[in-house]
Amino acid sequence: MRYGLALDLGTSTVRLWTPQADRVITEPAVLCRPRRGRQVAGRAALAAQAEGAAATWPVRGGVVRDYFACVHLLRLLTATIAVPSHTAFPVVVGVPATATARERSVLVAAVRRAVGGRVRAVQEPLAAALACRTDPGCGDLVVVDVGSGRTEVARIRGHSVVAAVRVDDAGPVDRIPAIAECVRRLDHPDDERRRLLLTGGGAAAPGVAARLAALTARSVTMPADPTLATLTGLRRLLAG
Repeated sequence: MRYGLALDLGTSTVRLWTPQADRVITEPAVLCRPRRGRQVAGRAALAAQAEGAAATWPVRGGVVRDYFACVHLLRLLTATIAVPSHTAFPVVVGVPATATARERSVLVAAVRRAVGGRVRAVQEPLAAALACRTDPGCGDLVVVDVGSGRTEVARIRGHSVVAAVRVDDAGPVDRIPAIAECVRRLDHPDDERRRLLLTGGGAAAPGVAARLAALTARSVTMPADPTLATLTGLRRLLAG
């Protein structure tokens, strides 16, 4: 494939990959206008914010909260990539499994307006599962995607999300017991292997995997880099 774009648009971080660049580009999901000059995004925006400029974070809880700021953020972050001028190249973007139909539509519209292409939204836990499973059709799997501000617990069967719940960040309150309760709620009586896949930026925090294993009586697995699981799955879908 010569052209395409895989995009993981998170609350705190944007990760994208294209066959043209053939590398993962990671930037903070922030937009800022310095006191003098044009708006900047990513690391440049963080630097401007440190100097006193007001910053905008267009994504909250994994969904778009400021449509036009999100469009501008994506345009700035993809400006150095040779995105085709035609509208037929494929784009796959991750979306929370618990997003509403409207939230999903707004995300797709923002991505299409920013970069063009044929945009396809894929549920993030499903993308992560596709990245980490050698046999996606083998039994059920529960995915815990620990993100910034929200965590999703999703049950994957075959190539579909059959159930999903969301656990919001409650500040200093420990959310591991709430996540474990969601895992137990999604338990299936016929699931003998009781597998749990842990992904997302918060997955590697000390003690998270061990505590979830103890609280859920499940075998917990985690990819080498859990922050890239969703993007890796999106890349595989793009190539397939």
